[in-house]
Amino acid sequence: MTISEITSVLQTDGVVLVEDAMSDNQCQRLLDGIEWGFHNREGPLPLQRQRTYEWFREHPIFIELLEHPLVIAVADACLGPDYHLICAETTRNERDNHFLEAVKNVHQDHCFFPEDQERLVEMQTRMYGFTAQWVAHDIPHEMGPTEFIVGSHVDHRRYTNEEAPSAIDYRDHFPKGSLVFYDHRTWHRGTDNHADRPRDLTQNCYALHAVDKVQIRTPQPNGPDVYEPCTDLIESGSEIIRKLLSRV
Repeated sequence: MTISEITSVLQTDGVVLVEDAMSDNQCQRLLDGIEWGFHNREGPLPLQRQRTYEWFREHPIFIELLEHPLVIAVADACLGPDYHLICAETTRNERDNHFLEAVKNVHQDHCFFPEDQERLVEMQTRMYGFTAQWVAHDIPHEMGPTEFIVGSHVDHRRYTNEEAPSAIDYRDHFPKGSLVFYDHRTWHRGTDNHADRPRDLTQNCYALHAVDKVQIRTPQPNGPDVYEPCTDLIESGSEIIRKLLSRV
């Protein structure tokens, strides 16, 4: 798919899957990095790890994907020149063990919405941020792919769990090497993994500066979480990395 095709579908449907965005080698390196992260880093939840860019020395694949030319081109086209990174995480769903039960309720990603009320009104007319999900292994229906309600980012209505089964109208198999883009306003939900192997998923979120660095803050012992820039990476990384990770 061309950039214009990707952005056109994303603007119309709120979600688009691009196949063959990663090579087999990249998929394996990503899976190795995910496994390393779960064994060597702490997370807010047992099956969730954030700030994956901090693993840049051990597993540079996370930086490759963070600044992937295709993702950056989509960000430039959809968000304009002034955007940054607000989430960089990996999650795991084990057999009948979801990393976060709450996201199995159909929802929009409100945590990635701007706090200013006027900005929230403006969000009805334009995208403020999107997620790029990297699929490092096949995710068939029984493994619990994310379910989306196509076009729900622009119809200004709320969906309920009762409505979701009839409203979900997106594919139920994400092939290895795929990249899934979705607008944070698009209604979606997680599903259970009933397969024997874990479902691992890495995602990076990009947004306009009106949205804070919500999920790349560092917990503090005696106060609210704060954003602490990864100085070594910012100093050694590319111009794109500096743009994404520098304080707004």
